[in-house]
Parts: sequence; structure tokens; C-alpha cells
Amino acid sequence: MVAFGTLFYAYSIFITGEAAGSEYSISLLSLAWTGAVLVGGGFAFMVGRRADRHGVRGIMGLGSVVGATGLILLAASQEGWQLVLVSWLLIGPAGAMTFYEPAFIAVDQWFGLAGSTRALVTLTLIGGLAGPIFIPLAGIMTVALGWRWAAVVLAAVLLVTGLVVTVFFFPTPSRSGHGHDARAGDGLVALFHDRRFALFTAASLLAFAAVQAVILHRIAVFEQAGFAITVVAWWAAVAGLMSLPGRWVAPYLSHRIRPVLVSAAVTLLMAGAVAMAAVAAMQWQMAMHFIVFGLAFGAATPMRAVVMSRWYSGPQYGRIMGTQWTIVATLAAAGPLIVGLLRDGTGSYAIPITLTAGVLVVAAVLTAVAEPASSESAHR
Repeated sequence: MVAFGTLFYAYSIFITGEAAGSEYSISLLSLAWTGAVLVGGGFAFMVGRRADRHGVRGIMGLGSVVGATGLILLAASQEGWQLVLVSWLLIGPAGAMTFYEPAFIAVDQWFGLAGSTRALVTLTLIGGLAGPIFIPLAGIMTVALGWRWAAVVLAAVLLVTGLVVTVFFFPTPSRSGHGHDARAGDGLVALFHDRRFALFTAASLLAFAAVQAVILHRIAVFEQAGFAITVVAWWAAVAGLMSLPGRWVAPYLSHRIRPVLVSAAVTLLMAGAVAMAAVAAMQWQMAMHFIVFGLAFGAATPMRAVVMSRWYSGPQYGRIMGTQWTIVATLAAAGPLIVGLLRDGTGSYAIPITLTAGVLVVAAVLTAVAEPASSESAHR
């Protein structure tokens, strides 16, 4: 939660016109963040592979150090190229070592398949508090101290929290009694021939690209529709809080309904919310977008880990999750850029946002068909 808050949500404050946006162009700051996402995605495979062998304590502890160093050097940057370099070489890798990917692997190692549901719910509920806590905190500190000193303070918070938690509270991973899908250990070639992995990875890629595009552009979408930015920002905060119930409900629901169907359903809900944003002209339509999208996004957050742990829980889980996330994060980084180019090319958000809703529908279909019902029953 602290890593997300300091490295992700605070960064969204630092790029505004009252912070680094007053010193550097938005294009340069966007390049810095896009590169951080790409590099972080590229690190996911290595993080997963090492986590399988040695656990996540060292990874997340090192990630806290790297992230804190990145924030301090970000604050010290005087040239645009320095800010980009720090974002790519430190912030991106730090995110790969401290965000959900190593946390999901930790849950699988510490609790196994039997205890993963409650642990995933707890993890994602706490993670969901990062935005409501750190967005206003970073904003207050930026106004009071300036963005550079705010970054230094947040670096200290990340460093102390990361080291204290990983050194004193992380348990030694245990895999006694863990199930293991034999196909998971047959190498990457066999993994890509696994119908479940191929289809679900494609679905995750499309969904992540669409969600990134929506989160980045939606305030501008509603501004174009004639809504005041302050009102839209307030509803965006509401969406963050609305994500919390979904993070709790979806994993427990997956015990009664096939996880791929739960995941497909929440992706369809997001598609409906995005389609509503494309045509919103009244206050209630905007409100419904944020409420439905918040609920569905919260539910979708733990479902990838739920689905993948049902299929691949075991000693190769980190490598498999890392392989998948490297593919998803690196390719999906183009989503926001494509929407932006279509917006500039057509002069409106109507077409790109409608297409984004369609991408989410395709992702939902791919998720639903990734695993036949008979296969899921046999796996259980």
C-alpha cells in the first residue's frame, strides 16, 4: 500500500501544473511514466523467477530501497533527461519489486491455495487505500513543501516502512502441501501452448490496456462533455472508495462461481461503465460511470491472482505470473497512447472511448472461454 501510494499515486500529483508540470512538459513527464511502466513490466519475469527460488523478502526490501532512492533523485533532477532516466531505471524496477506482482506471489507461498482467498481480500483491500490516503497527502505536502521536498518525505516513508516490514515481519515461505499443475514446469514453450494461459493472458492484456486508458483520460473525457473538472475529480475519488467492496466480494464469489466467469462478468461491467462515459451528457450518467467502474475495477483487481492460483499454484507460480505480467504490462502500455492519438485524430473522445469499451467486451469473452467447465471441474 505504501509502495503504491509513494511510487504511483504520488507520481500522479508530481506531474501536475503545480508540481513538476510547471518545470517540464506533460509529454516528457508522460514519457517518463510510460517508460517506467514498460521497464517494470520487463522486470516482472525476473522478479517472479527469483521469488520462486528465494521468496519475496529480499525483493520487496530491495525494491523499497530502490524506490526511495528513485524518489530522492527525482527530487534532485534538474534536467528533463535526468527525470526520465530516474523514472525508467529506478521507479519502474522498484514498482516491479513492490507492487501487486510480488505480493500475489507472497500470498501463494505463505498461504497456499486453501488460504489464498482471505489473504488476497486483505491484501487488495489494504492496497485499495493507497489512493485515498496518498493522493491527498501528496497534494498537501506538494502545496506546503514543494514537490521536491514532498518526494523526499515520501521516500523516507517508503524506505522505513519497506525495511521494517520485510526485515521484521515477513515469514519464511513454506510450500508444504502445495498443489502443482505439472504443465507449469514444462518450460515457456509448453506454457504458451496451454490454452488457458494464452487466452487469459490475451484477455488480461486487452483489459489492462483499456483500464489504463480510461483512468488516464476519463477526466478529460468528462471535461469535453461539459462537466466541471472539480466535480469530475470528486467523483473519481468516489470511484476509488467504491472499489473497496468489490475487492472483498469477488474472491469469495469465486468459491461459488467459476473464477473465470466472475472475472469475465466484472470486465463486462467495466465495459458498460466505459460505454456510459462515451455518451454521458447528464450528471447521473457521469455518477453511474464512476460508481459502476469503481465497483467493477475493485472486483477485477484480485481476480487475476485468483484465476492464476487456481491453475498454477505451486513452486513455479512466480515464474508463470511474472511471464504473464511482462507480456501484459509491456504491450498494454500502448493503450493510453492509442486513445490519445485517436482523440487528436478525430477531435473527440467519442470514438476512442467507445472502442475502449469494445476492447473490454472482447477481453471478457476471452476470459470466459479460457477454461471449459469440464476442465475446471477436473482441476479441482
